[in-house]
Amino acid sequence: MQTATTTLIAAPAETSVRSAAIPWHLAIAVCGACCIPLGALWDISWHMSIGRDTFWTPAHIVIYLGGVVPGLTCGWLALRATFFGGATERAATVGFWGARAPLGAWISIWGCFAMLTSAPFDDWWHNTYGLDVQILSPPHALLAIGMFSVVLGVLLLVLSWKNSVGEAQRGAVAKLFVFMAGIMTATNSIIVMEYSFPNSQHTMTFYLIVCLHYPALLVMAARAGSLRWGATCAAGVYMLFYAVLIWVLPLFPAQPMLAPIYNPVTHMVPPPFPVWLVVPAVVIDLLVGWARQNNSAPLPAACSRRPDETNATAGDYKPPAHWLRDWLLAVALGVAFLGLVLAAQWNFSAFMLSPASDNWFFAGHRHWPYTSTIGPSLKEFWRLDRDPVTARGLAFGLVLACGACRTGLWFGNWMLKVRR
Repeated sequence: MQTATTTLIAAPAETSVRSAAIPWHLAIAVCGACCIPLGALWDISWHMSIGRDTFWTPAHIVIYLGGVVPGLTCGWLALRATFFGGATERAATVGFWGARAPLGAWISIWGCFAMLTSAPFDDWWHNTYGLDVQILSPPHALLAIGMFSVVLGVLLLVLSWKNSVGEAQRGAVAKLFVFMAGIMTATNSIIVMEYSFPNSQHTMTFYLIVCLHYPALLVMAARAGSLRWGATCAAGVYMLFYAVLIWVLPLFPAQPMLAPIYNPVTHMVPPPFPVWLVVPAVVIDLLVGWARQNNSAPLPAACSRRPDETNATAGDYKPPAHWLRDWLLAVALGVAFLGLVLAAQWNFSAFMLSPASDNWFFAGHRHWPYTSTIGPSLKEFWRLDRDPVTARGLAFGLVLACGACRTGLWFGNWMLKVRR
């Protein structure tokens, strides 16, 4: 374990700079990773519009291509580095049971195996129990872990390449890294989509889930992306990914195949409109950028006392505490994230439940599956009496947001050092 850990960061001087050109295996892995959220959202729409008629639906094929393509690509990287790689190539890899591959490749390979294991499990589950009541059934939970691992592995592959190219060429690869951060955000959002309908966005549970789920990824993109607007671009990729499916899926006809049918849809049902993460992402970029520029600013006297000061000894001196700066920054980021998301979604959800949102752009009132009973409740906020937004709940949400932001800063700091 110690050997593997040390090889993640330090690299010999002769291997520290790579070509700025994106290699073909990295481009293939990124394209494969994009298939995962595409296929997953398509599959959810398939279930909501048609039902589960067979395992071999086009959406399922796209999902598993998203695991197999990066998995095979990373497997090839492992075989090449283990048996045919020279000293330079092997120095840029991590050892595992005698084999060599980049860290991201190992994570993607594991995720691919998890996804493939979930396939027969999911088929048996549906044949035994029928349709899923919730998105996260046991086979879907295993599939979700595998999908997230594949995307994370590809993200780390891009990251290691970004950190190893020259400073002048880093911008192009940094854009690919931020793009993958957006794809990871889209993938991560799928497992909480059932809690993200506009009807639930005046409840405390929704804001707790948002504060726990999204800030770390956005802060990570801002800290490790090497772009001025890294978090904003990642949030934009996430929102655009959803928006394209909202606009494209209803263009295809569909007909329910399983009873009971309460809402006779005639076209593919789109997902609900995404959370407006781009709003807090702008402030996250501004705060992280300000902190980066002012990293050398003096701390309070208690944290920077020098030995020559009155009543101070050499043992009392503490160097500038970057961990303290990160904690203070995490608090500021958490407050900004919760405040902006609350303001944006509280008002936008009211718009989504109004007749004004019933158009092709927002697809308001068009995201209901064929199993939904159409009635007044679909145009109202749910659980306002059982799950209201309270001061105590917001305080807990703020703690979650600050903790998630601190995690994002820690992970982003670590990512800046990854070379393998």
